[in-house]
Amino acid sequence: MAHYFRLFVFVLSCSFGATLLGCASRSAMTEQEASQRQAQNDLIAQAEQFVHANLFTGMIQVWSTDRRAWNQLLSVHACGSVNAQETLTVSYEANQPLFISAIQQLADNAAEFSSPEQQDILQNVSQLAYRLFSASYAQGYARQVALADEISPGIHAELCGGEVLDKNAAFTEYPKNLAWQTLDAPDSAASQSLEPHALNGYNAFNRLLSNQYAQFDALVYSHAYQRTDAYESLFFEVNKYENVEAYADQVRKLNAAEGHKDSLVGHDDFAFLVLSSGYHWGMMSVLAMLEEEFPEIHELKKQQATNQIEIVTEQINQPG
Repeated sequence: MAHYFRLFVFVLSCSFGATLLGCASRSAMTEQEASQRQAQNDLIAQAEQFVHANLFTGMIQVWSTDRRAWNQLLSVHACGSVNAQETLTVSYEANQPLFISAIQQLADNAAEFSSPEQQDILQNVSQLAYRLFSASYAQGYARQVALADEISPGIHAELCGGEVLDKNAAFTEYPKNLAWQTLDAPDSAASQSLEPHALNGYNAFNRLLSNQYAQFDALVYSHAYQRTDAYESLFFEVNKYENVEAYADQVRKLNAAEGHKDSLVGHDDFAFLVLSSGYHWGMMSVLAMLEEEFPEIHELKKQQATNQIEIVTEQINQPG
């Protein structure tokens, strides 16, 4: 089984009326300021494409450098913890700088993002990517562990070292304090527009995911069990424009409810795809572990997954 999947970069056109990369709403500003804003948005779009294309490579550096801190993140989500918030903070503060550094090193090797402004933008985008990817990876990991326990009761506790706490009692998140590199822009909109995704992108994605587990999970299974006949249709179903739009709408609602200024000017597609990628990889990692360490459970899982692929693909391929 492949332990990773190919990243796809969607570039959604502004002609669809979306507020996406570089499609900022225009406020009154001088021609020079407008030009500066556009140049900065273009740089952010380039940074997002670079980070997304190198997401897995950057995460390999994190995993190989400090696996203990990464495993703490997975344990909190899959098993619960009496010190969950503290554990998440320690994990985040240990691994997030490693990812940013790995992406910057990849950029240096490619002789890209060399100016101070470009490096600041790359760091901001990298920070957002790690925050979203790591949280959704842990969510996918925890979900697949729970699903495996439905097939073989007791496996959840075994994978958690014998104890599973009530995770629903106090759901925890990353700390809210964010440190962005300050960008020289007319109204700093480029920096502000990343923050709503960082603050509530994970929660917004979970709201969307809760109504579409069958589709998202079937996509993972079609990849894990090499069902290439179903993979393409499932991929486009999960990552369709309507889902990106629904995700962005949830981000805006959550940020408004918390009293944050609605400063979103894009990045919806980037944030959504990073979240979707994290969830996919998190589930895949558990399936790989089951295949290697619990082959009997894995075989049962494969049979169940095959049935789910058939049901979901039949539903989405129905006319109308």
